[in-house]
Parts: sequence; structure tokens; C-alpha cells
Amino acid sequence: MTEPHELFVISITSRDRVGIIHEVTKAISELGGNIADIRQSVLCGYFNMILLASFPLRTTQRLIERKLAEADSNSESAIEAVVRKADEHSLTSSASMPENAYVLTATGHDRIGFVATITSFCAENRINVIDLSTTISDDAYVMILVVDLNHIASVSDMRRDLQKLSQENGIKVVLQHYDIFRAVNEINLPIR
Repeated sequence: MTEPHELFVISITSRDRVGIIHEVTKAISELGGNIADIRQSVLCGYFNMILLASFPLRTTQRLIERKLAEADSNSESAIEAVVRKADEHSLTSSASMPENAYVLTATGHDRIGFVATITSFCAENRINVIDLSTTISDDAYVMILVVDLNHIASVSDMRRDLQKLSQENGIKVVLQHYDIFRAVNEINLPIR
């Protein structure tokens, strides 16, 4: 029989350097925490990580915060941590990609308000953004969103609305089902 546990979502920010992941995950494991999921990236020299971990019931949010503060005090650069108790019901119901997950790619000239224009369209149309990344190459701004279209009555109507948005704002948009995007873009190299 497994010991009862509680789930916590932990966000970490620090100047990027070698060893941050080790310091954070060591602190979590010393509390008996089991990491279920991690997303991590470096943005303009700043390390950002969000993770989901389960801890024995005796482990409180405050205890996790203290342990991470201890890791911070022993670190060569500041580690900022935010710890929140997770709603286990909502996590189990959204553990996999929604059936109506799509990838929306928007490209255009780099300008103020690019992200706001696309996310405004999503909010107005009750489109939930699951994942978002952007990059700038020369003067081109590229935005890739994984979106949940479960609340959309008609994908073809939404495509028409996206074309209108595209023409009005000088942005090229492409919408494709997540499974098709993944099949076309996933690289499966054998590990030797």
C-alpha cells in the first residue's frame, strides 16, 4: 500500500548556471518528494522551471519552502521559489493532451502587441492556451501555441476568423491538429 501524498506545484527562477536543477531536485528528494513532471527553460540568461511533485502528507508547504530556502542559502546565486498546493482533481483530469488540441503558429514582423493580438483572439473565442513559445529571428516574430479547441463550435468557422485576423494584422497563421503537428515535427532517433 502506498503512503498518502499531497501534490505541490513549485516554480523556480534564478540566474542561469550549472547545478540549479541538481540543487532543487536534491532538496525535494530529501523531503521524500517524487517529481511527476518538469518544464524548464532558459530565457535571456534566466533559468525558469516549474515542476509537479508529490510529498508524504506530513510534508507541508512551509516545510518545502524552508528546504528550498536552505538550498538557496547554499547556492552561488539566488534561487527564488514559489510553492503552491495543487488541486489533485484538476491535475488528474488534465494529465493528457485534450482531444481537440491544435497547434497555432503565428508569424509576422516583430512589433509591440504581437502576443497580445493573438492571445486576445484566443480569449475572445474561449480558446485555452496550453503551451506558448515565441522567438525572434531577424525581424520575424514566431509564436507557437498549443491550444484547446473543446469550446469551439466549428473549427472551420474559427479558421475563417483566423484568416480575417491574419489579413487585418499582417500576420501569417497556421492551425493544425496537435497529432498531425507532432507526427510531422517529432524526431525519433535511436539511442546507441
